[in-house]
Amino acid sequence: MESSEVTSTSRKVWESAFAPNENIPASPSESKNMHLARAGILLRPKLHTSPVSSQLRLASSGNHARDELLDGAHYSPEGGFSTPFWRNALLLSLLAVSFYKWAPPRGDDAYLTRWIAHYSTPRETWARLNEKHMLQSQQVTDDVAVHGRATRPAIIRHRYPQSLEQASPHLQGVGSVPDMSGVTIRT
Repeated sequence: MESSEVTSTSRKVWESAFAPNENIPASPSESKNMHLARAGILLRPKLHTSPVSSQLRLASSGNHARDELLDGAHYSPEGGFSTPFWRNALLLSLLAVSFYKWAPPRGDDAYLTRWIAHYSTPRETWARLNEKHMLQSQQVTDDVAVHGRATRPAIIRHRYPQSLEQASPHLQGVGSVPDMSGVTIRT
């Protein structure tokens, strides 16, 4: 058989094998072709035999991003001190040196100092707020200490003392009721 015959035969076999609703070959020649195709699949050499190499192959399936970088159309490296970073660094350093040189001395009443003093909160306000916070914190600490030392009273108090006198003297067995004639209720 020539390679073109094998290719056309295998193509027919594959088309007949994957055609919808055709699971059984129509003629014995198609059955023979199908056997040949299956044998060709089994005899085809395997590319990767170890599971590690197949995992590596699946993990790195393409290099599309690398192709774009290698084109050179979008990537143009700039070198030296002409980059925007170095330009901005030079400008900021010149600005810092000029500010340091021509800034007013500390003792002068400069415009910036007056502006900050105008919009800042006076010291008396902060002292008053701190003292108020300290007093409130002390009150909370005292309350926690009182609640931590609290215990229930040692005396058992009845909620409804009149319930002691509501018992009926009838239907009591002889000797089952203690003598309560000397008991008085304190409130």
